[in-house]
Amino acid sequence: MTTLIEVRDAGVRYLSTGLPALGPVSLTVRPGDLTLVSGPSGCGKSTLLRLINGLIPHSYRAEITGEVLIGGRPAAGRSIRDLSAVVGTLLQDPRTQIVGTTVASEIAFGPENLGLPRAEIRRRIDEVAARVGVTHLLDRPTAGLSGGELQMVAFAGVLAMRPQVVIVDEPLANLDPAAGLRLMGEIRRFVDEGGAAVVVEHRVEEILDSGPTEVLYLDDGVARYQGPVDGFLRVAPIGQVKLPFGTLVSRAAELPPTPAPPPRAAAPGPEPRLEYRAASLGYGTRTVLSGVDLALGATERVAVLGPNGAGKSTLLRAAVLLIAAQRGEVLVDGSPIAERSVLSLATTFGYVFQHPGQALFSPTVRQELAFGPRNLGWDAERIAEESSQVLRAMLLDREKDILDRPPRTLSFGQQRRLTVALALAMRPRTLVLDEPTAGQDLRTTTEFMGHALAAGSVESVYFITHDVDLALTYADRVVVVDDGRVVADGTPAALARAKDVWAGAGLRATSLVRAIRDHLPEAGTLPHPFDLARGLPPHKRSNPSPQEGTIP
Repeated sequence: MTTLIEVRDAGVRYLSTGLPALGPVSLTVRPGDLTLVSGPSGCGKSTLLRLINGLIPHSYRAEITGEVLIGGRPAAGRSIRDLSAVVGTLLQDPRTQIVGTTVASEIAFGPENLGLPRAEIRRRIDEVAARVGVTHLLDRPTAGLSGGELQMVAFAGVLAMRPQVVIVDEPLANLDPAAGLRLMGEIRRFVDEGGAAVVVEHRVEEILDSGPTEVLYLDDGVARYQGPVDGFLRVAPIGQVKLPFGTLVSRAAELPPTPAPPPRAAAPGPEPRLEYRAASLGYGTRTVLSGVDLALGATERVAVLGPNGAGKSTLLRAAVLLIAAQRGEVLVDGSPIAERSVLSLATTFGYVFQHPGQALFSPTVRQELAFGPRNLGWDAERIAEESSQVLRAMLLDREKDILDRPPRTLSFGQQRRLTVALALAMRPRTLVLDEPTAGQDLRTTTEFMGHALAAGSVESVYFITHDVDLALTYADRVVVVDDGRVVADGTPAALARAKDVWAGAGLRATSLVRAIRDHLPEAGTLPHPFDLARGLPPHKRSNPSPQEGTIP
């Protein structure tokens, strides 16, 4: 059988840092293979993909050892265009690969550069748009798309090039559960039709339905496991990657101690921190959300769930006047938001964008951290002290010479944590986080969320996420947005059992959700997933997948 990718004892050391990032690693990919690559944040997963698609050394200067063969030929010396005939890439941050001003022009970009006839380009646009479910977006400007919509459009652009293998970096990070299933279904279909795929993902459970043929688990840049799924589920580090709940039950004796809950702020007061009264929100003449009546407390932890493009980010952008209400009112601490100064809002809300690139612009991490506090009039000593604290809170103090690193030399997950550190450095009372844990492994997510919730000045946290289990574990209230409206608002325990809400909004009933429905009383607070798993005997699993069933 033809070998599409052959990585032989490859290693990578980035010249920008001088540090080894990968290796030695070997990987073989043939037609019909769907390889899952997993591991902690910063372990070398994205570096491996860059080595395969030619971004290393063309876009990232690095010293390379070993050998990489693409389509049976050495990758060394070949152009990215040449490699792209074999390998199509969906990057972790889709904004970095979108070049078209409209969805149709974006999908057409690759085929146009191949010099294909106009009729063939049009045929490919229509075919892949229908395939990935973006036909309704073809005339939309790419600048106005949500992160999830951009990811589906970027994947359509990849398919339009007709590669032999697709490599996909964190496909579920920006997608709602329904879109994630659709994307993985298309990847599975691509593989079944004779192609191959390499998928990097922390959320292992969601990938299992797609039937990966092999798992490569990296840690510290080297392979710690390489083999079939069932073997991986028996040995995967618990608490490091997101495993099916049934696996946690079967390996309950190995579960680490349950993380201590972050300290709570004071009891909720009578006034909400952020309130919407009959508010309609949107961009220009386009209304995204209408008739919003919602009050978010000053000491609450609120998760916002919903499909891509439903208006989740739009809802919380109004908190910092990134958009203004078209109709109705938005109030902060009881006063109309229009009466608040930019400085006042910046110290009330620490807003973290979904895409780190929207917040990172300084040459070094030190300068990034100093920018906001300097505008508040803080002296150098206080800025240095605060910078040290927030780096430690976001687990970035472990990176060598972090303060003098250019922010964009950090991994995507590390950049995301840096943007949270920038928000915390302003000592806000409320953190507003848009997809805060995308690109983070489970251990980092656990520590990161704990620190974010426990930060000294922070009284409340509002976070948007597509990770259902994250919402159930860390929020004390869940708001569901769908079709331009708030369709549900309640406790995690209540909403986990609201099957009509979940089905209507396209939310995934994960194995944790099924366990909650099957094994917990209807009233009361949800325990941590580790505690729930410890309390169930191994035979009490909630609808185990075929892969779970292979574990003794």
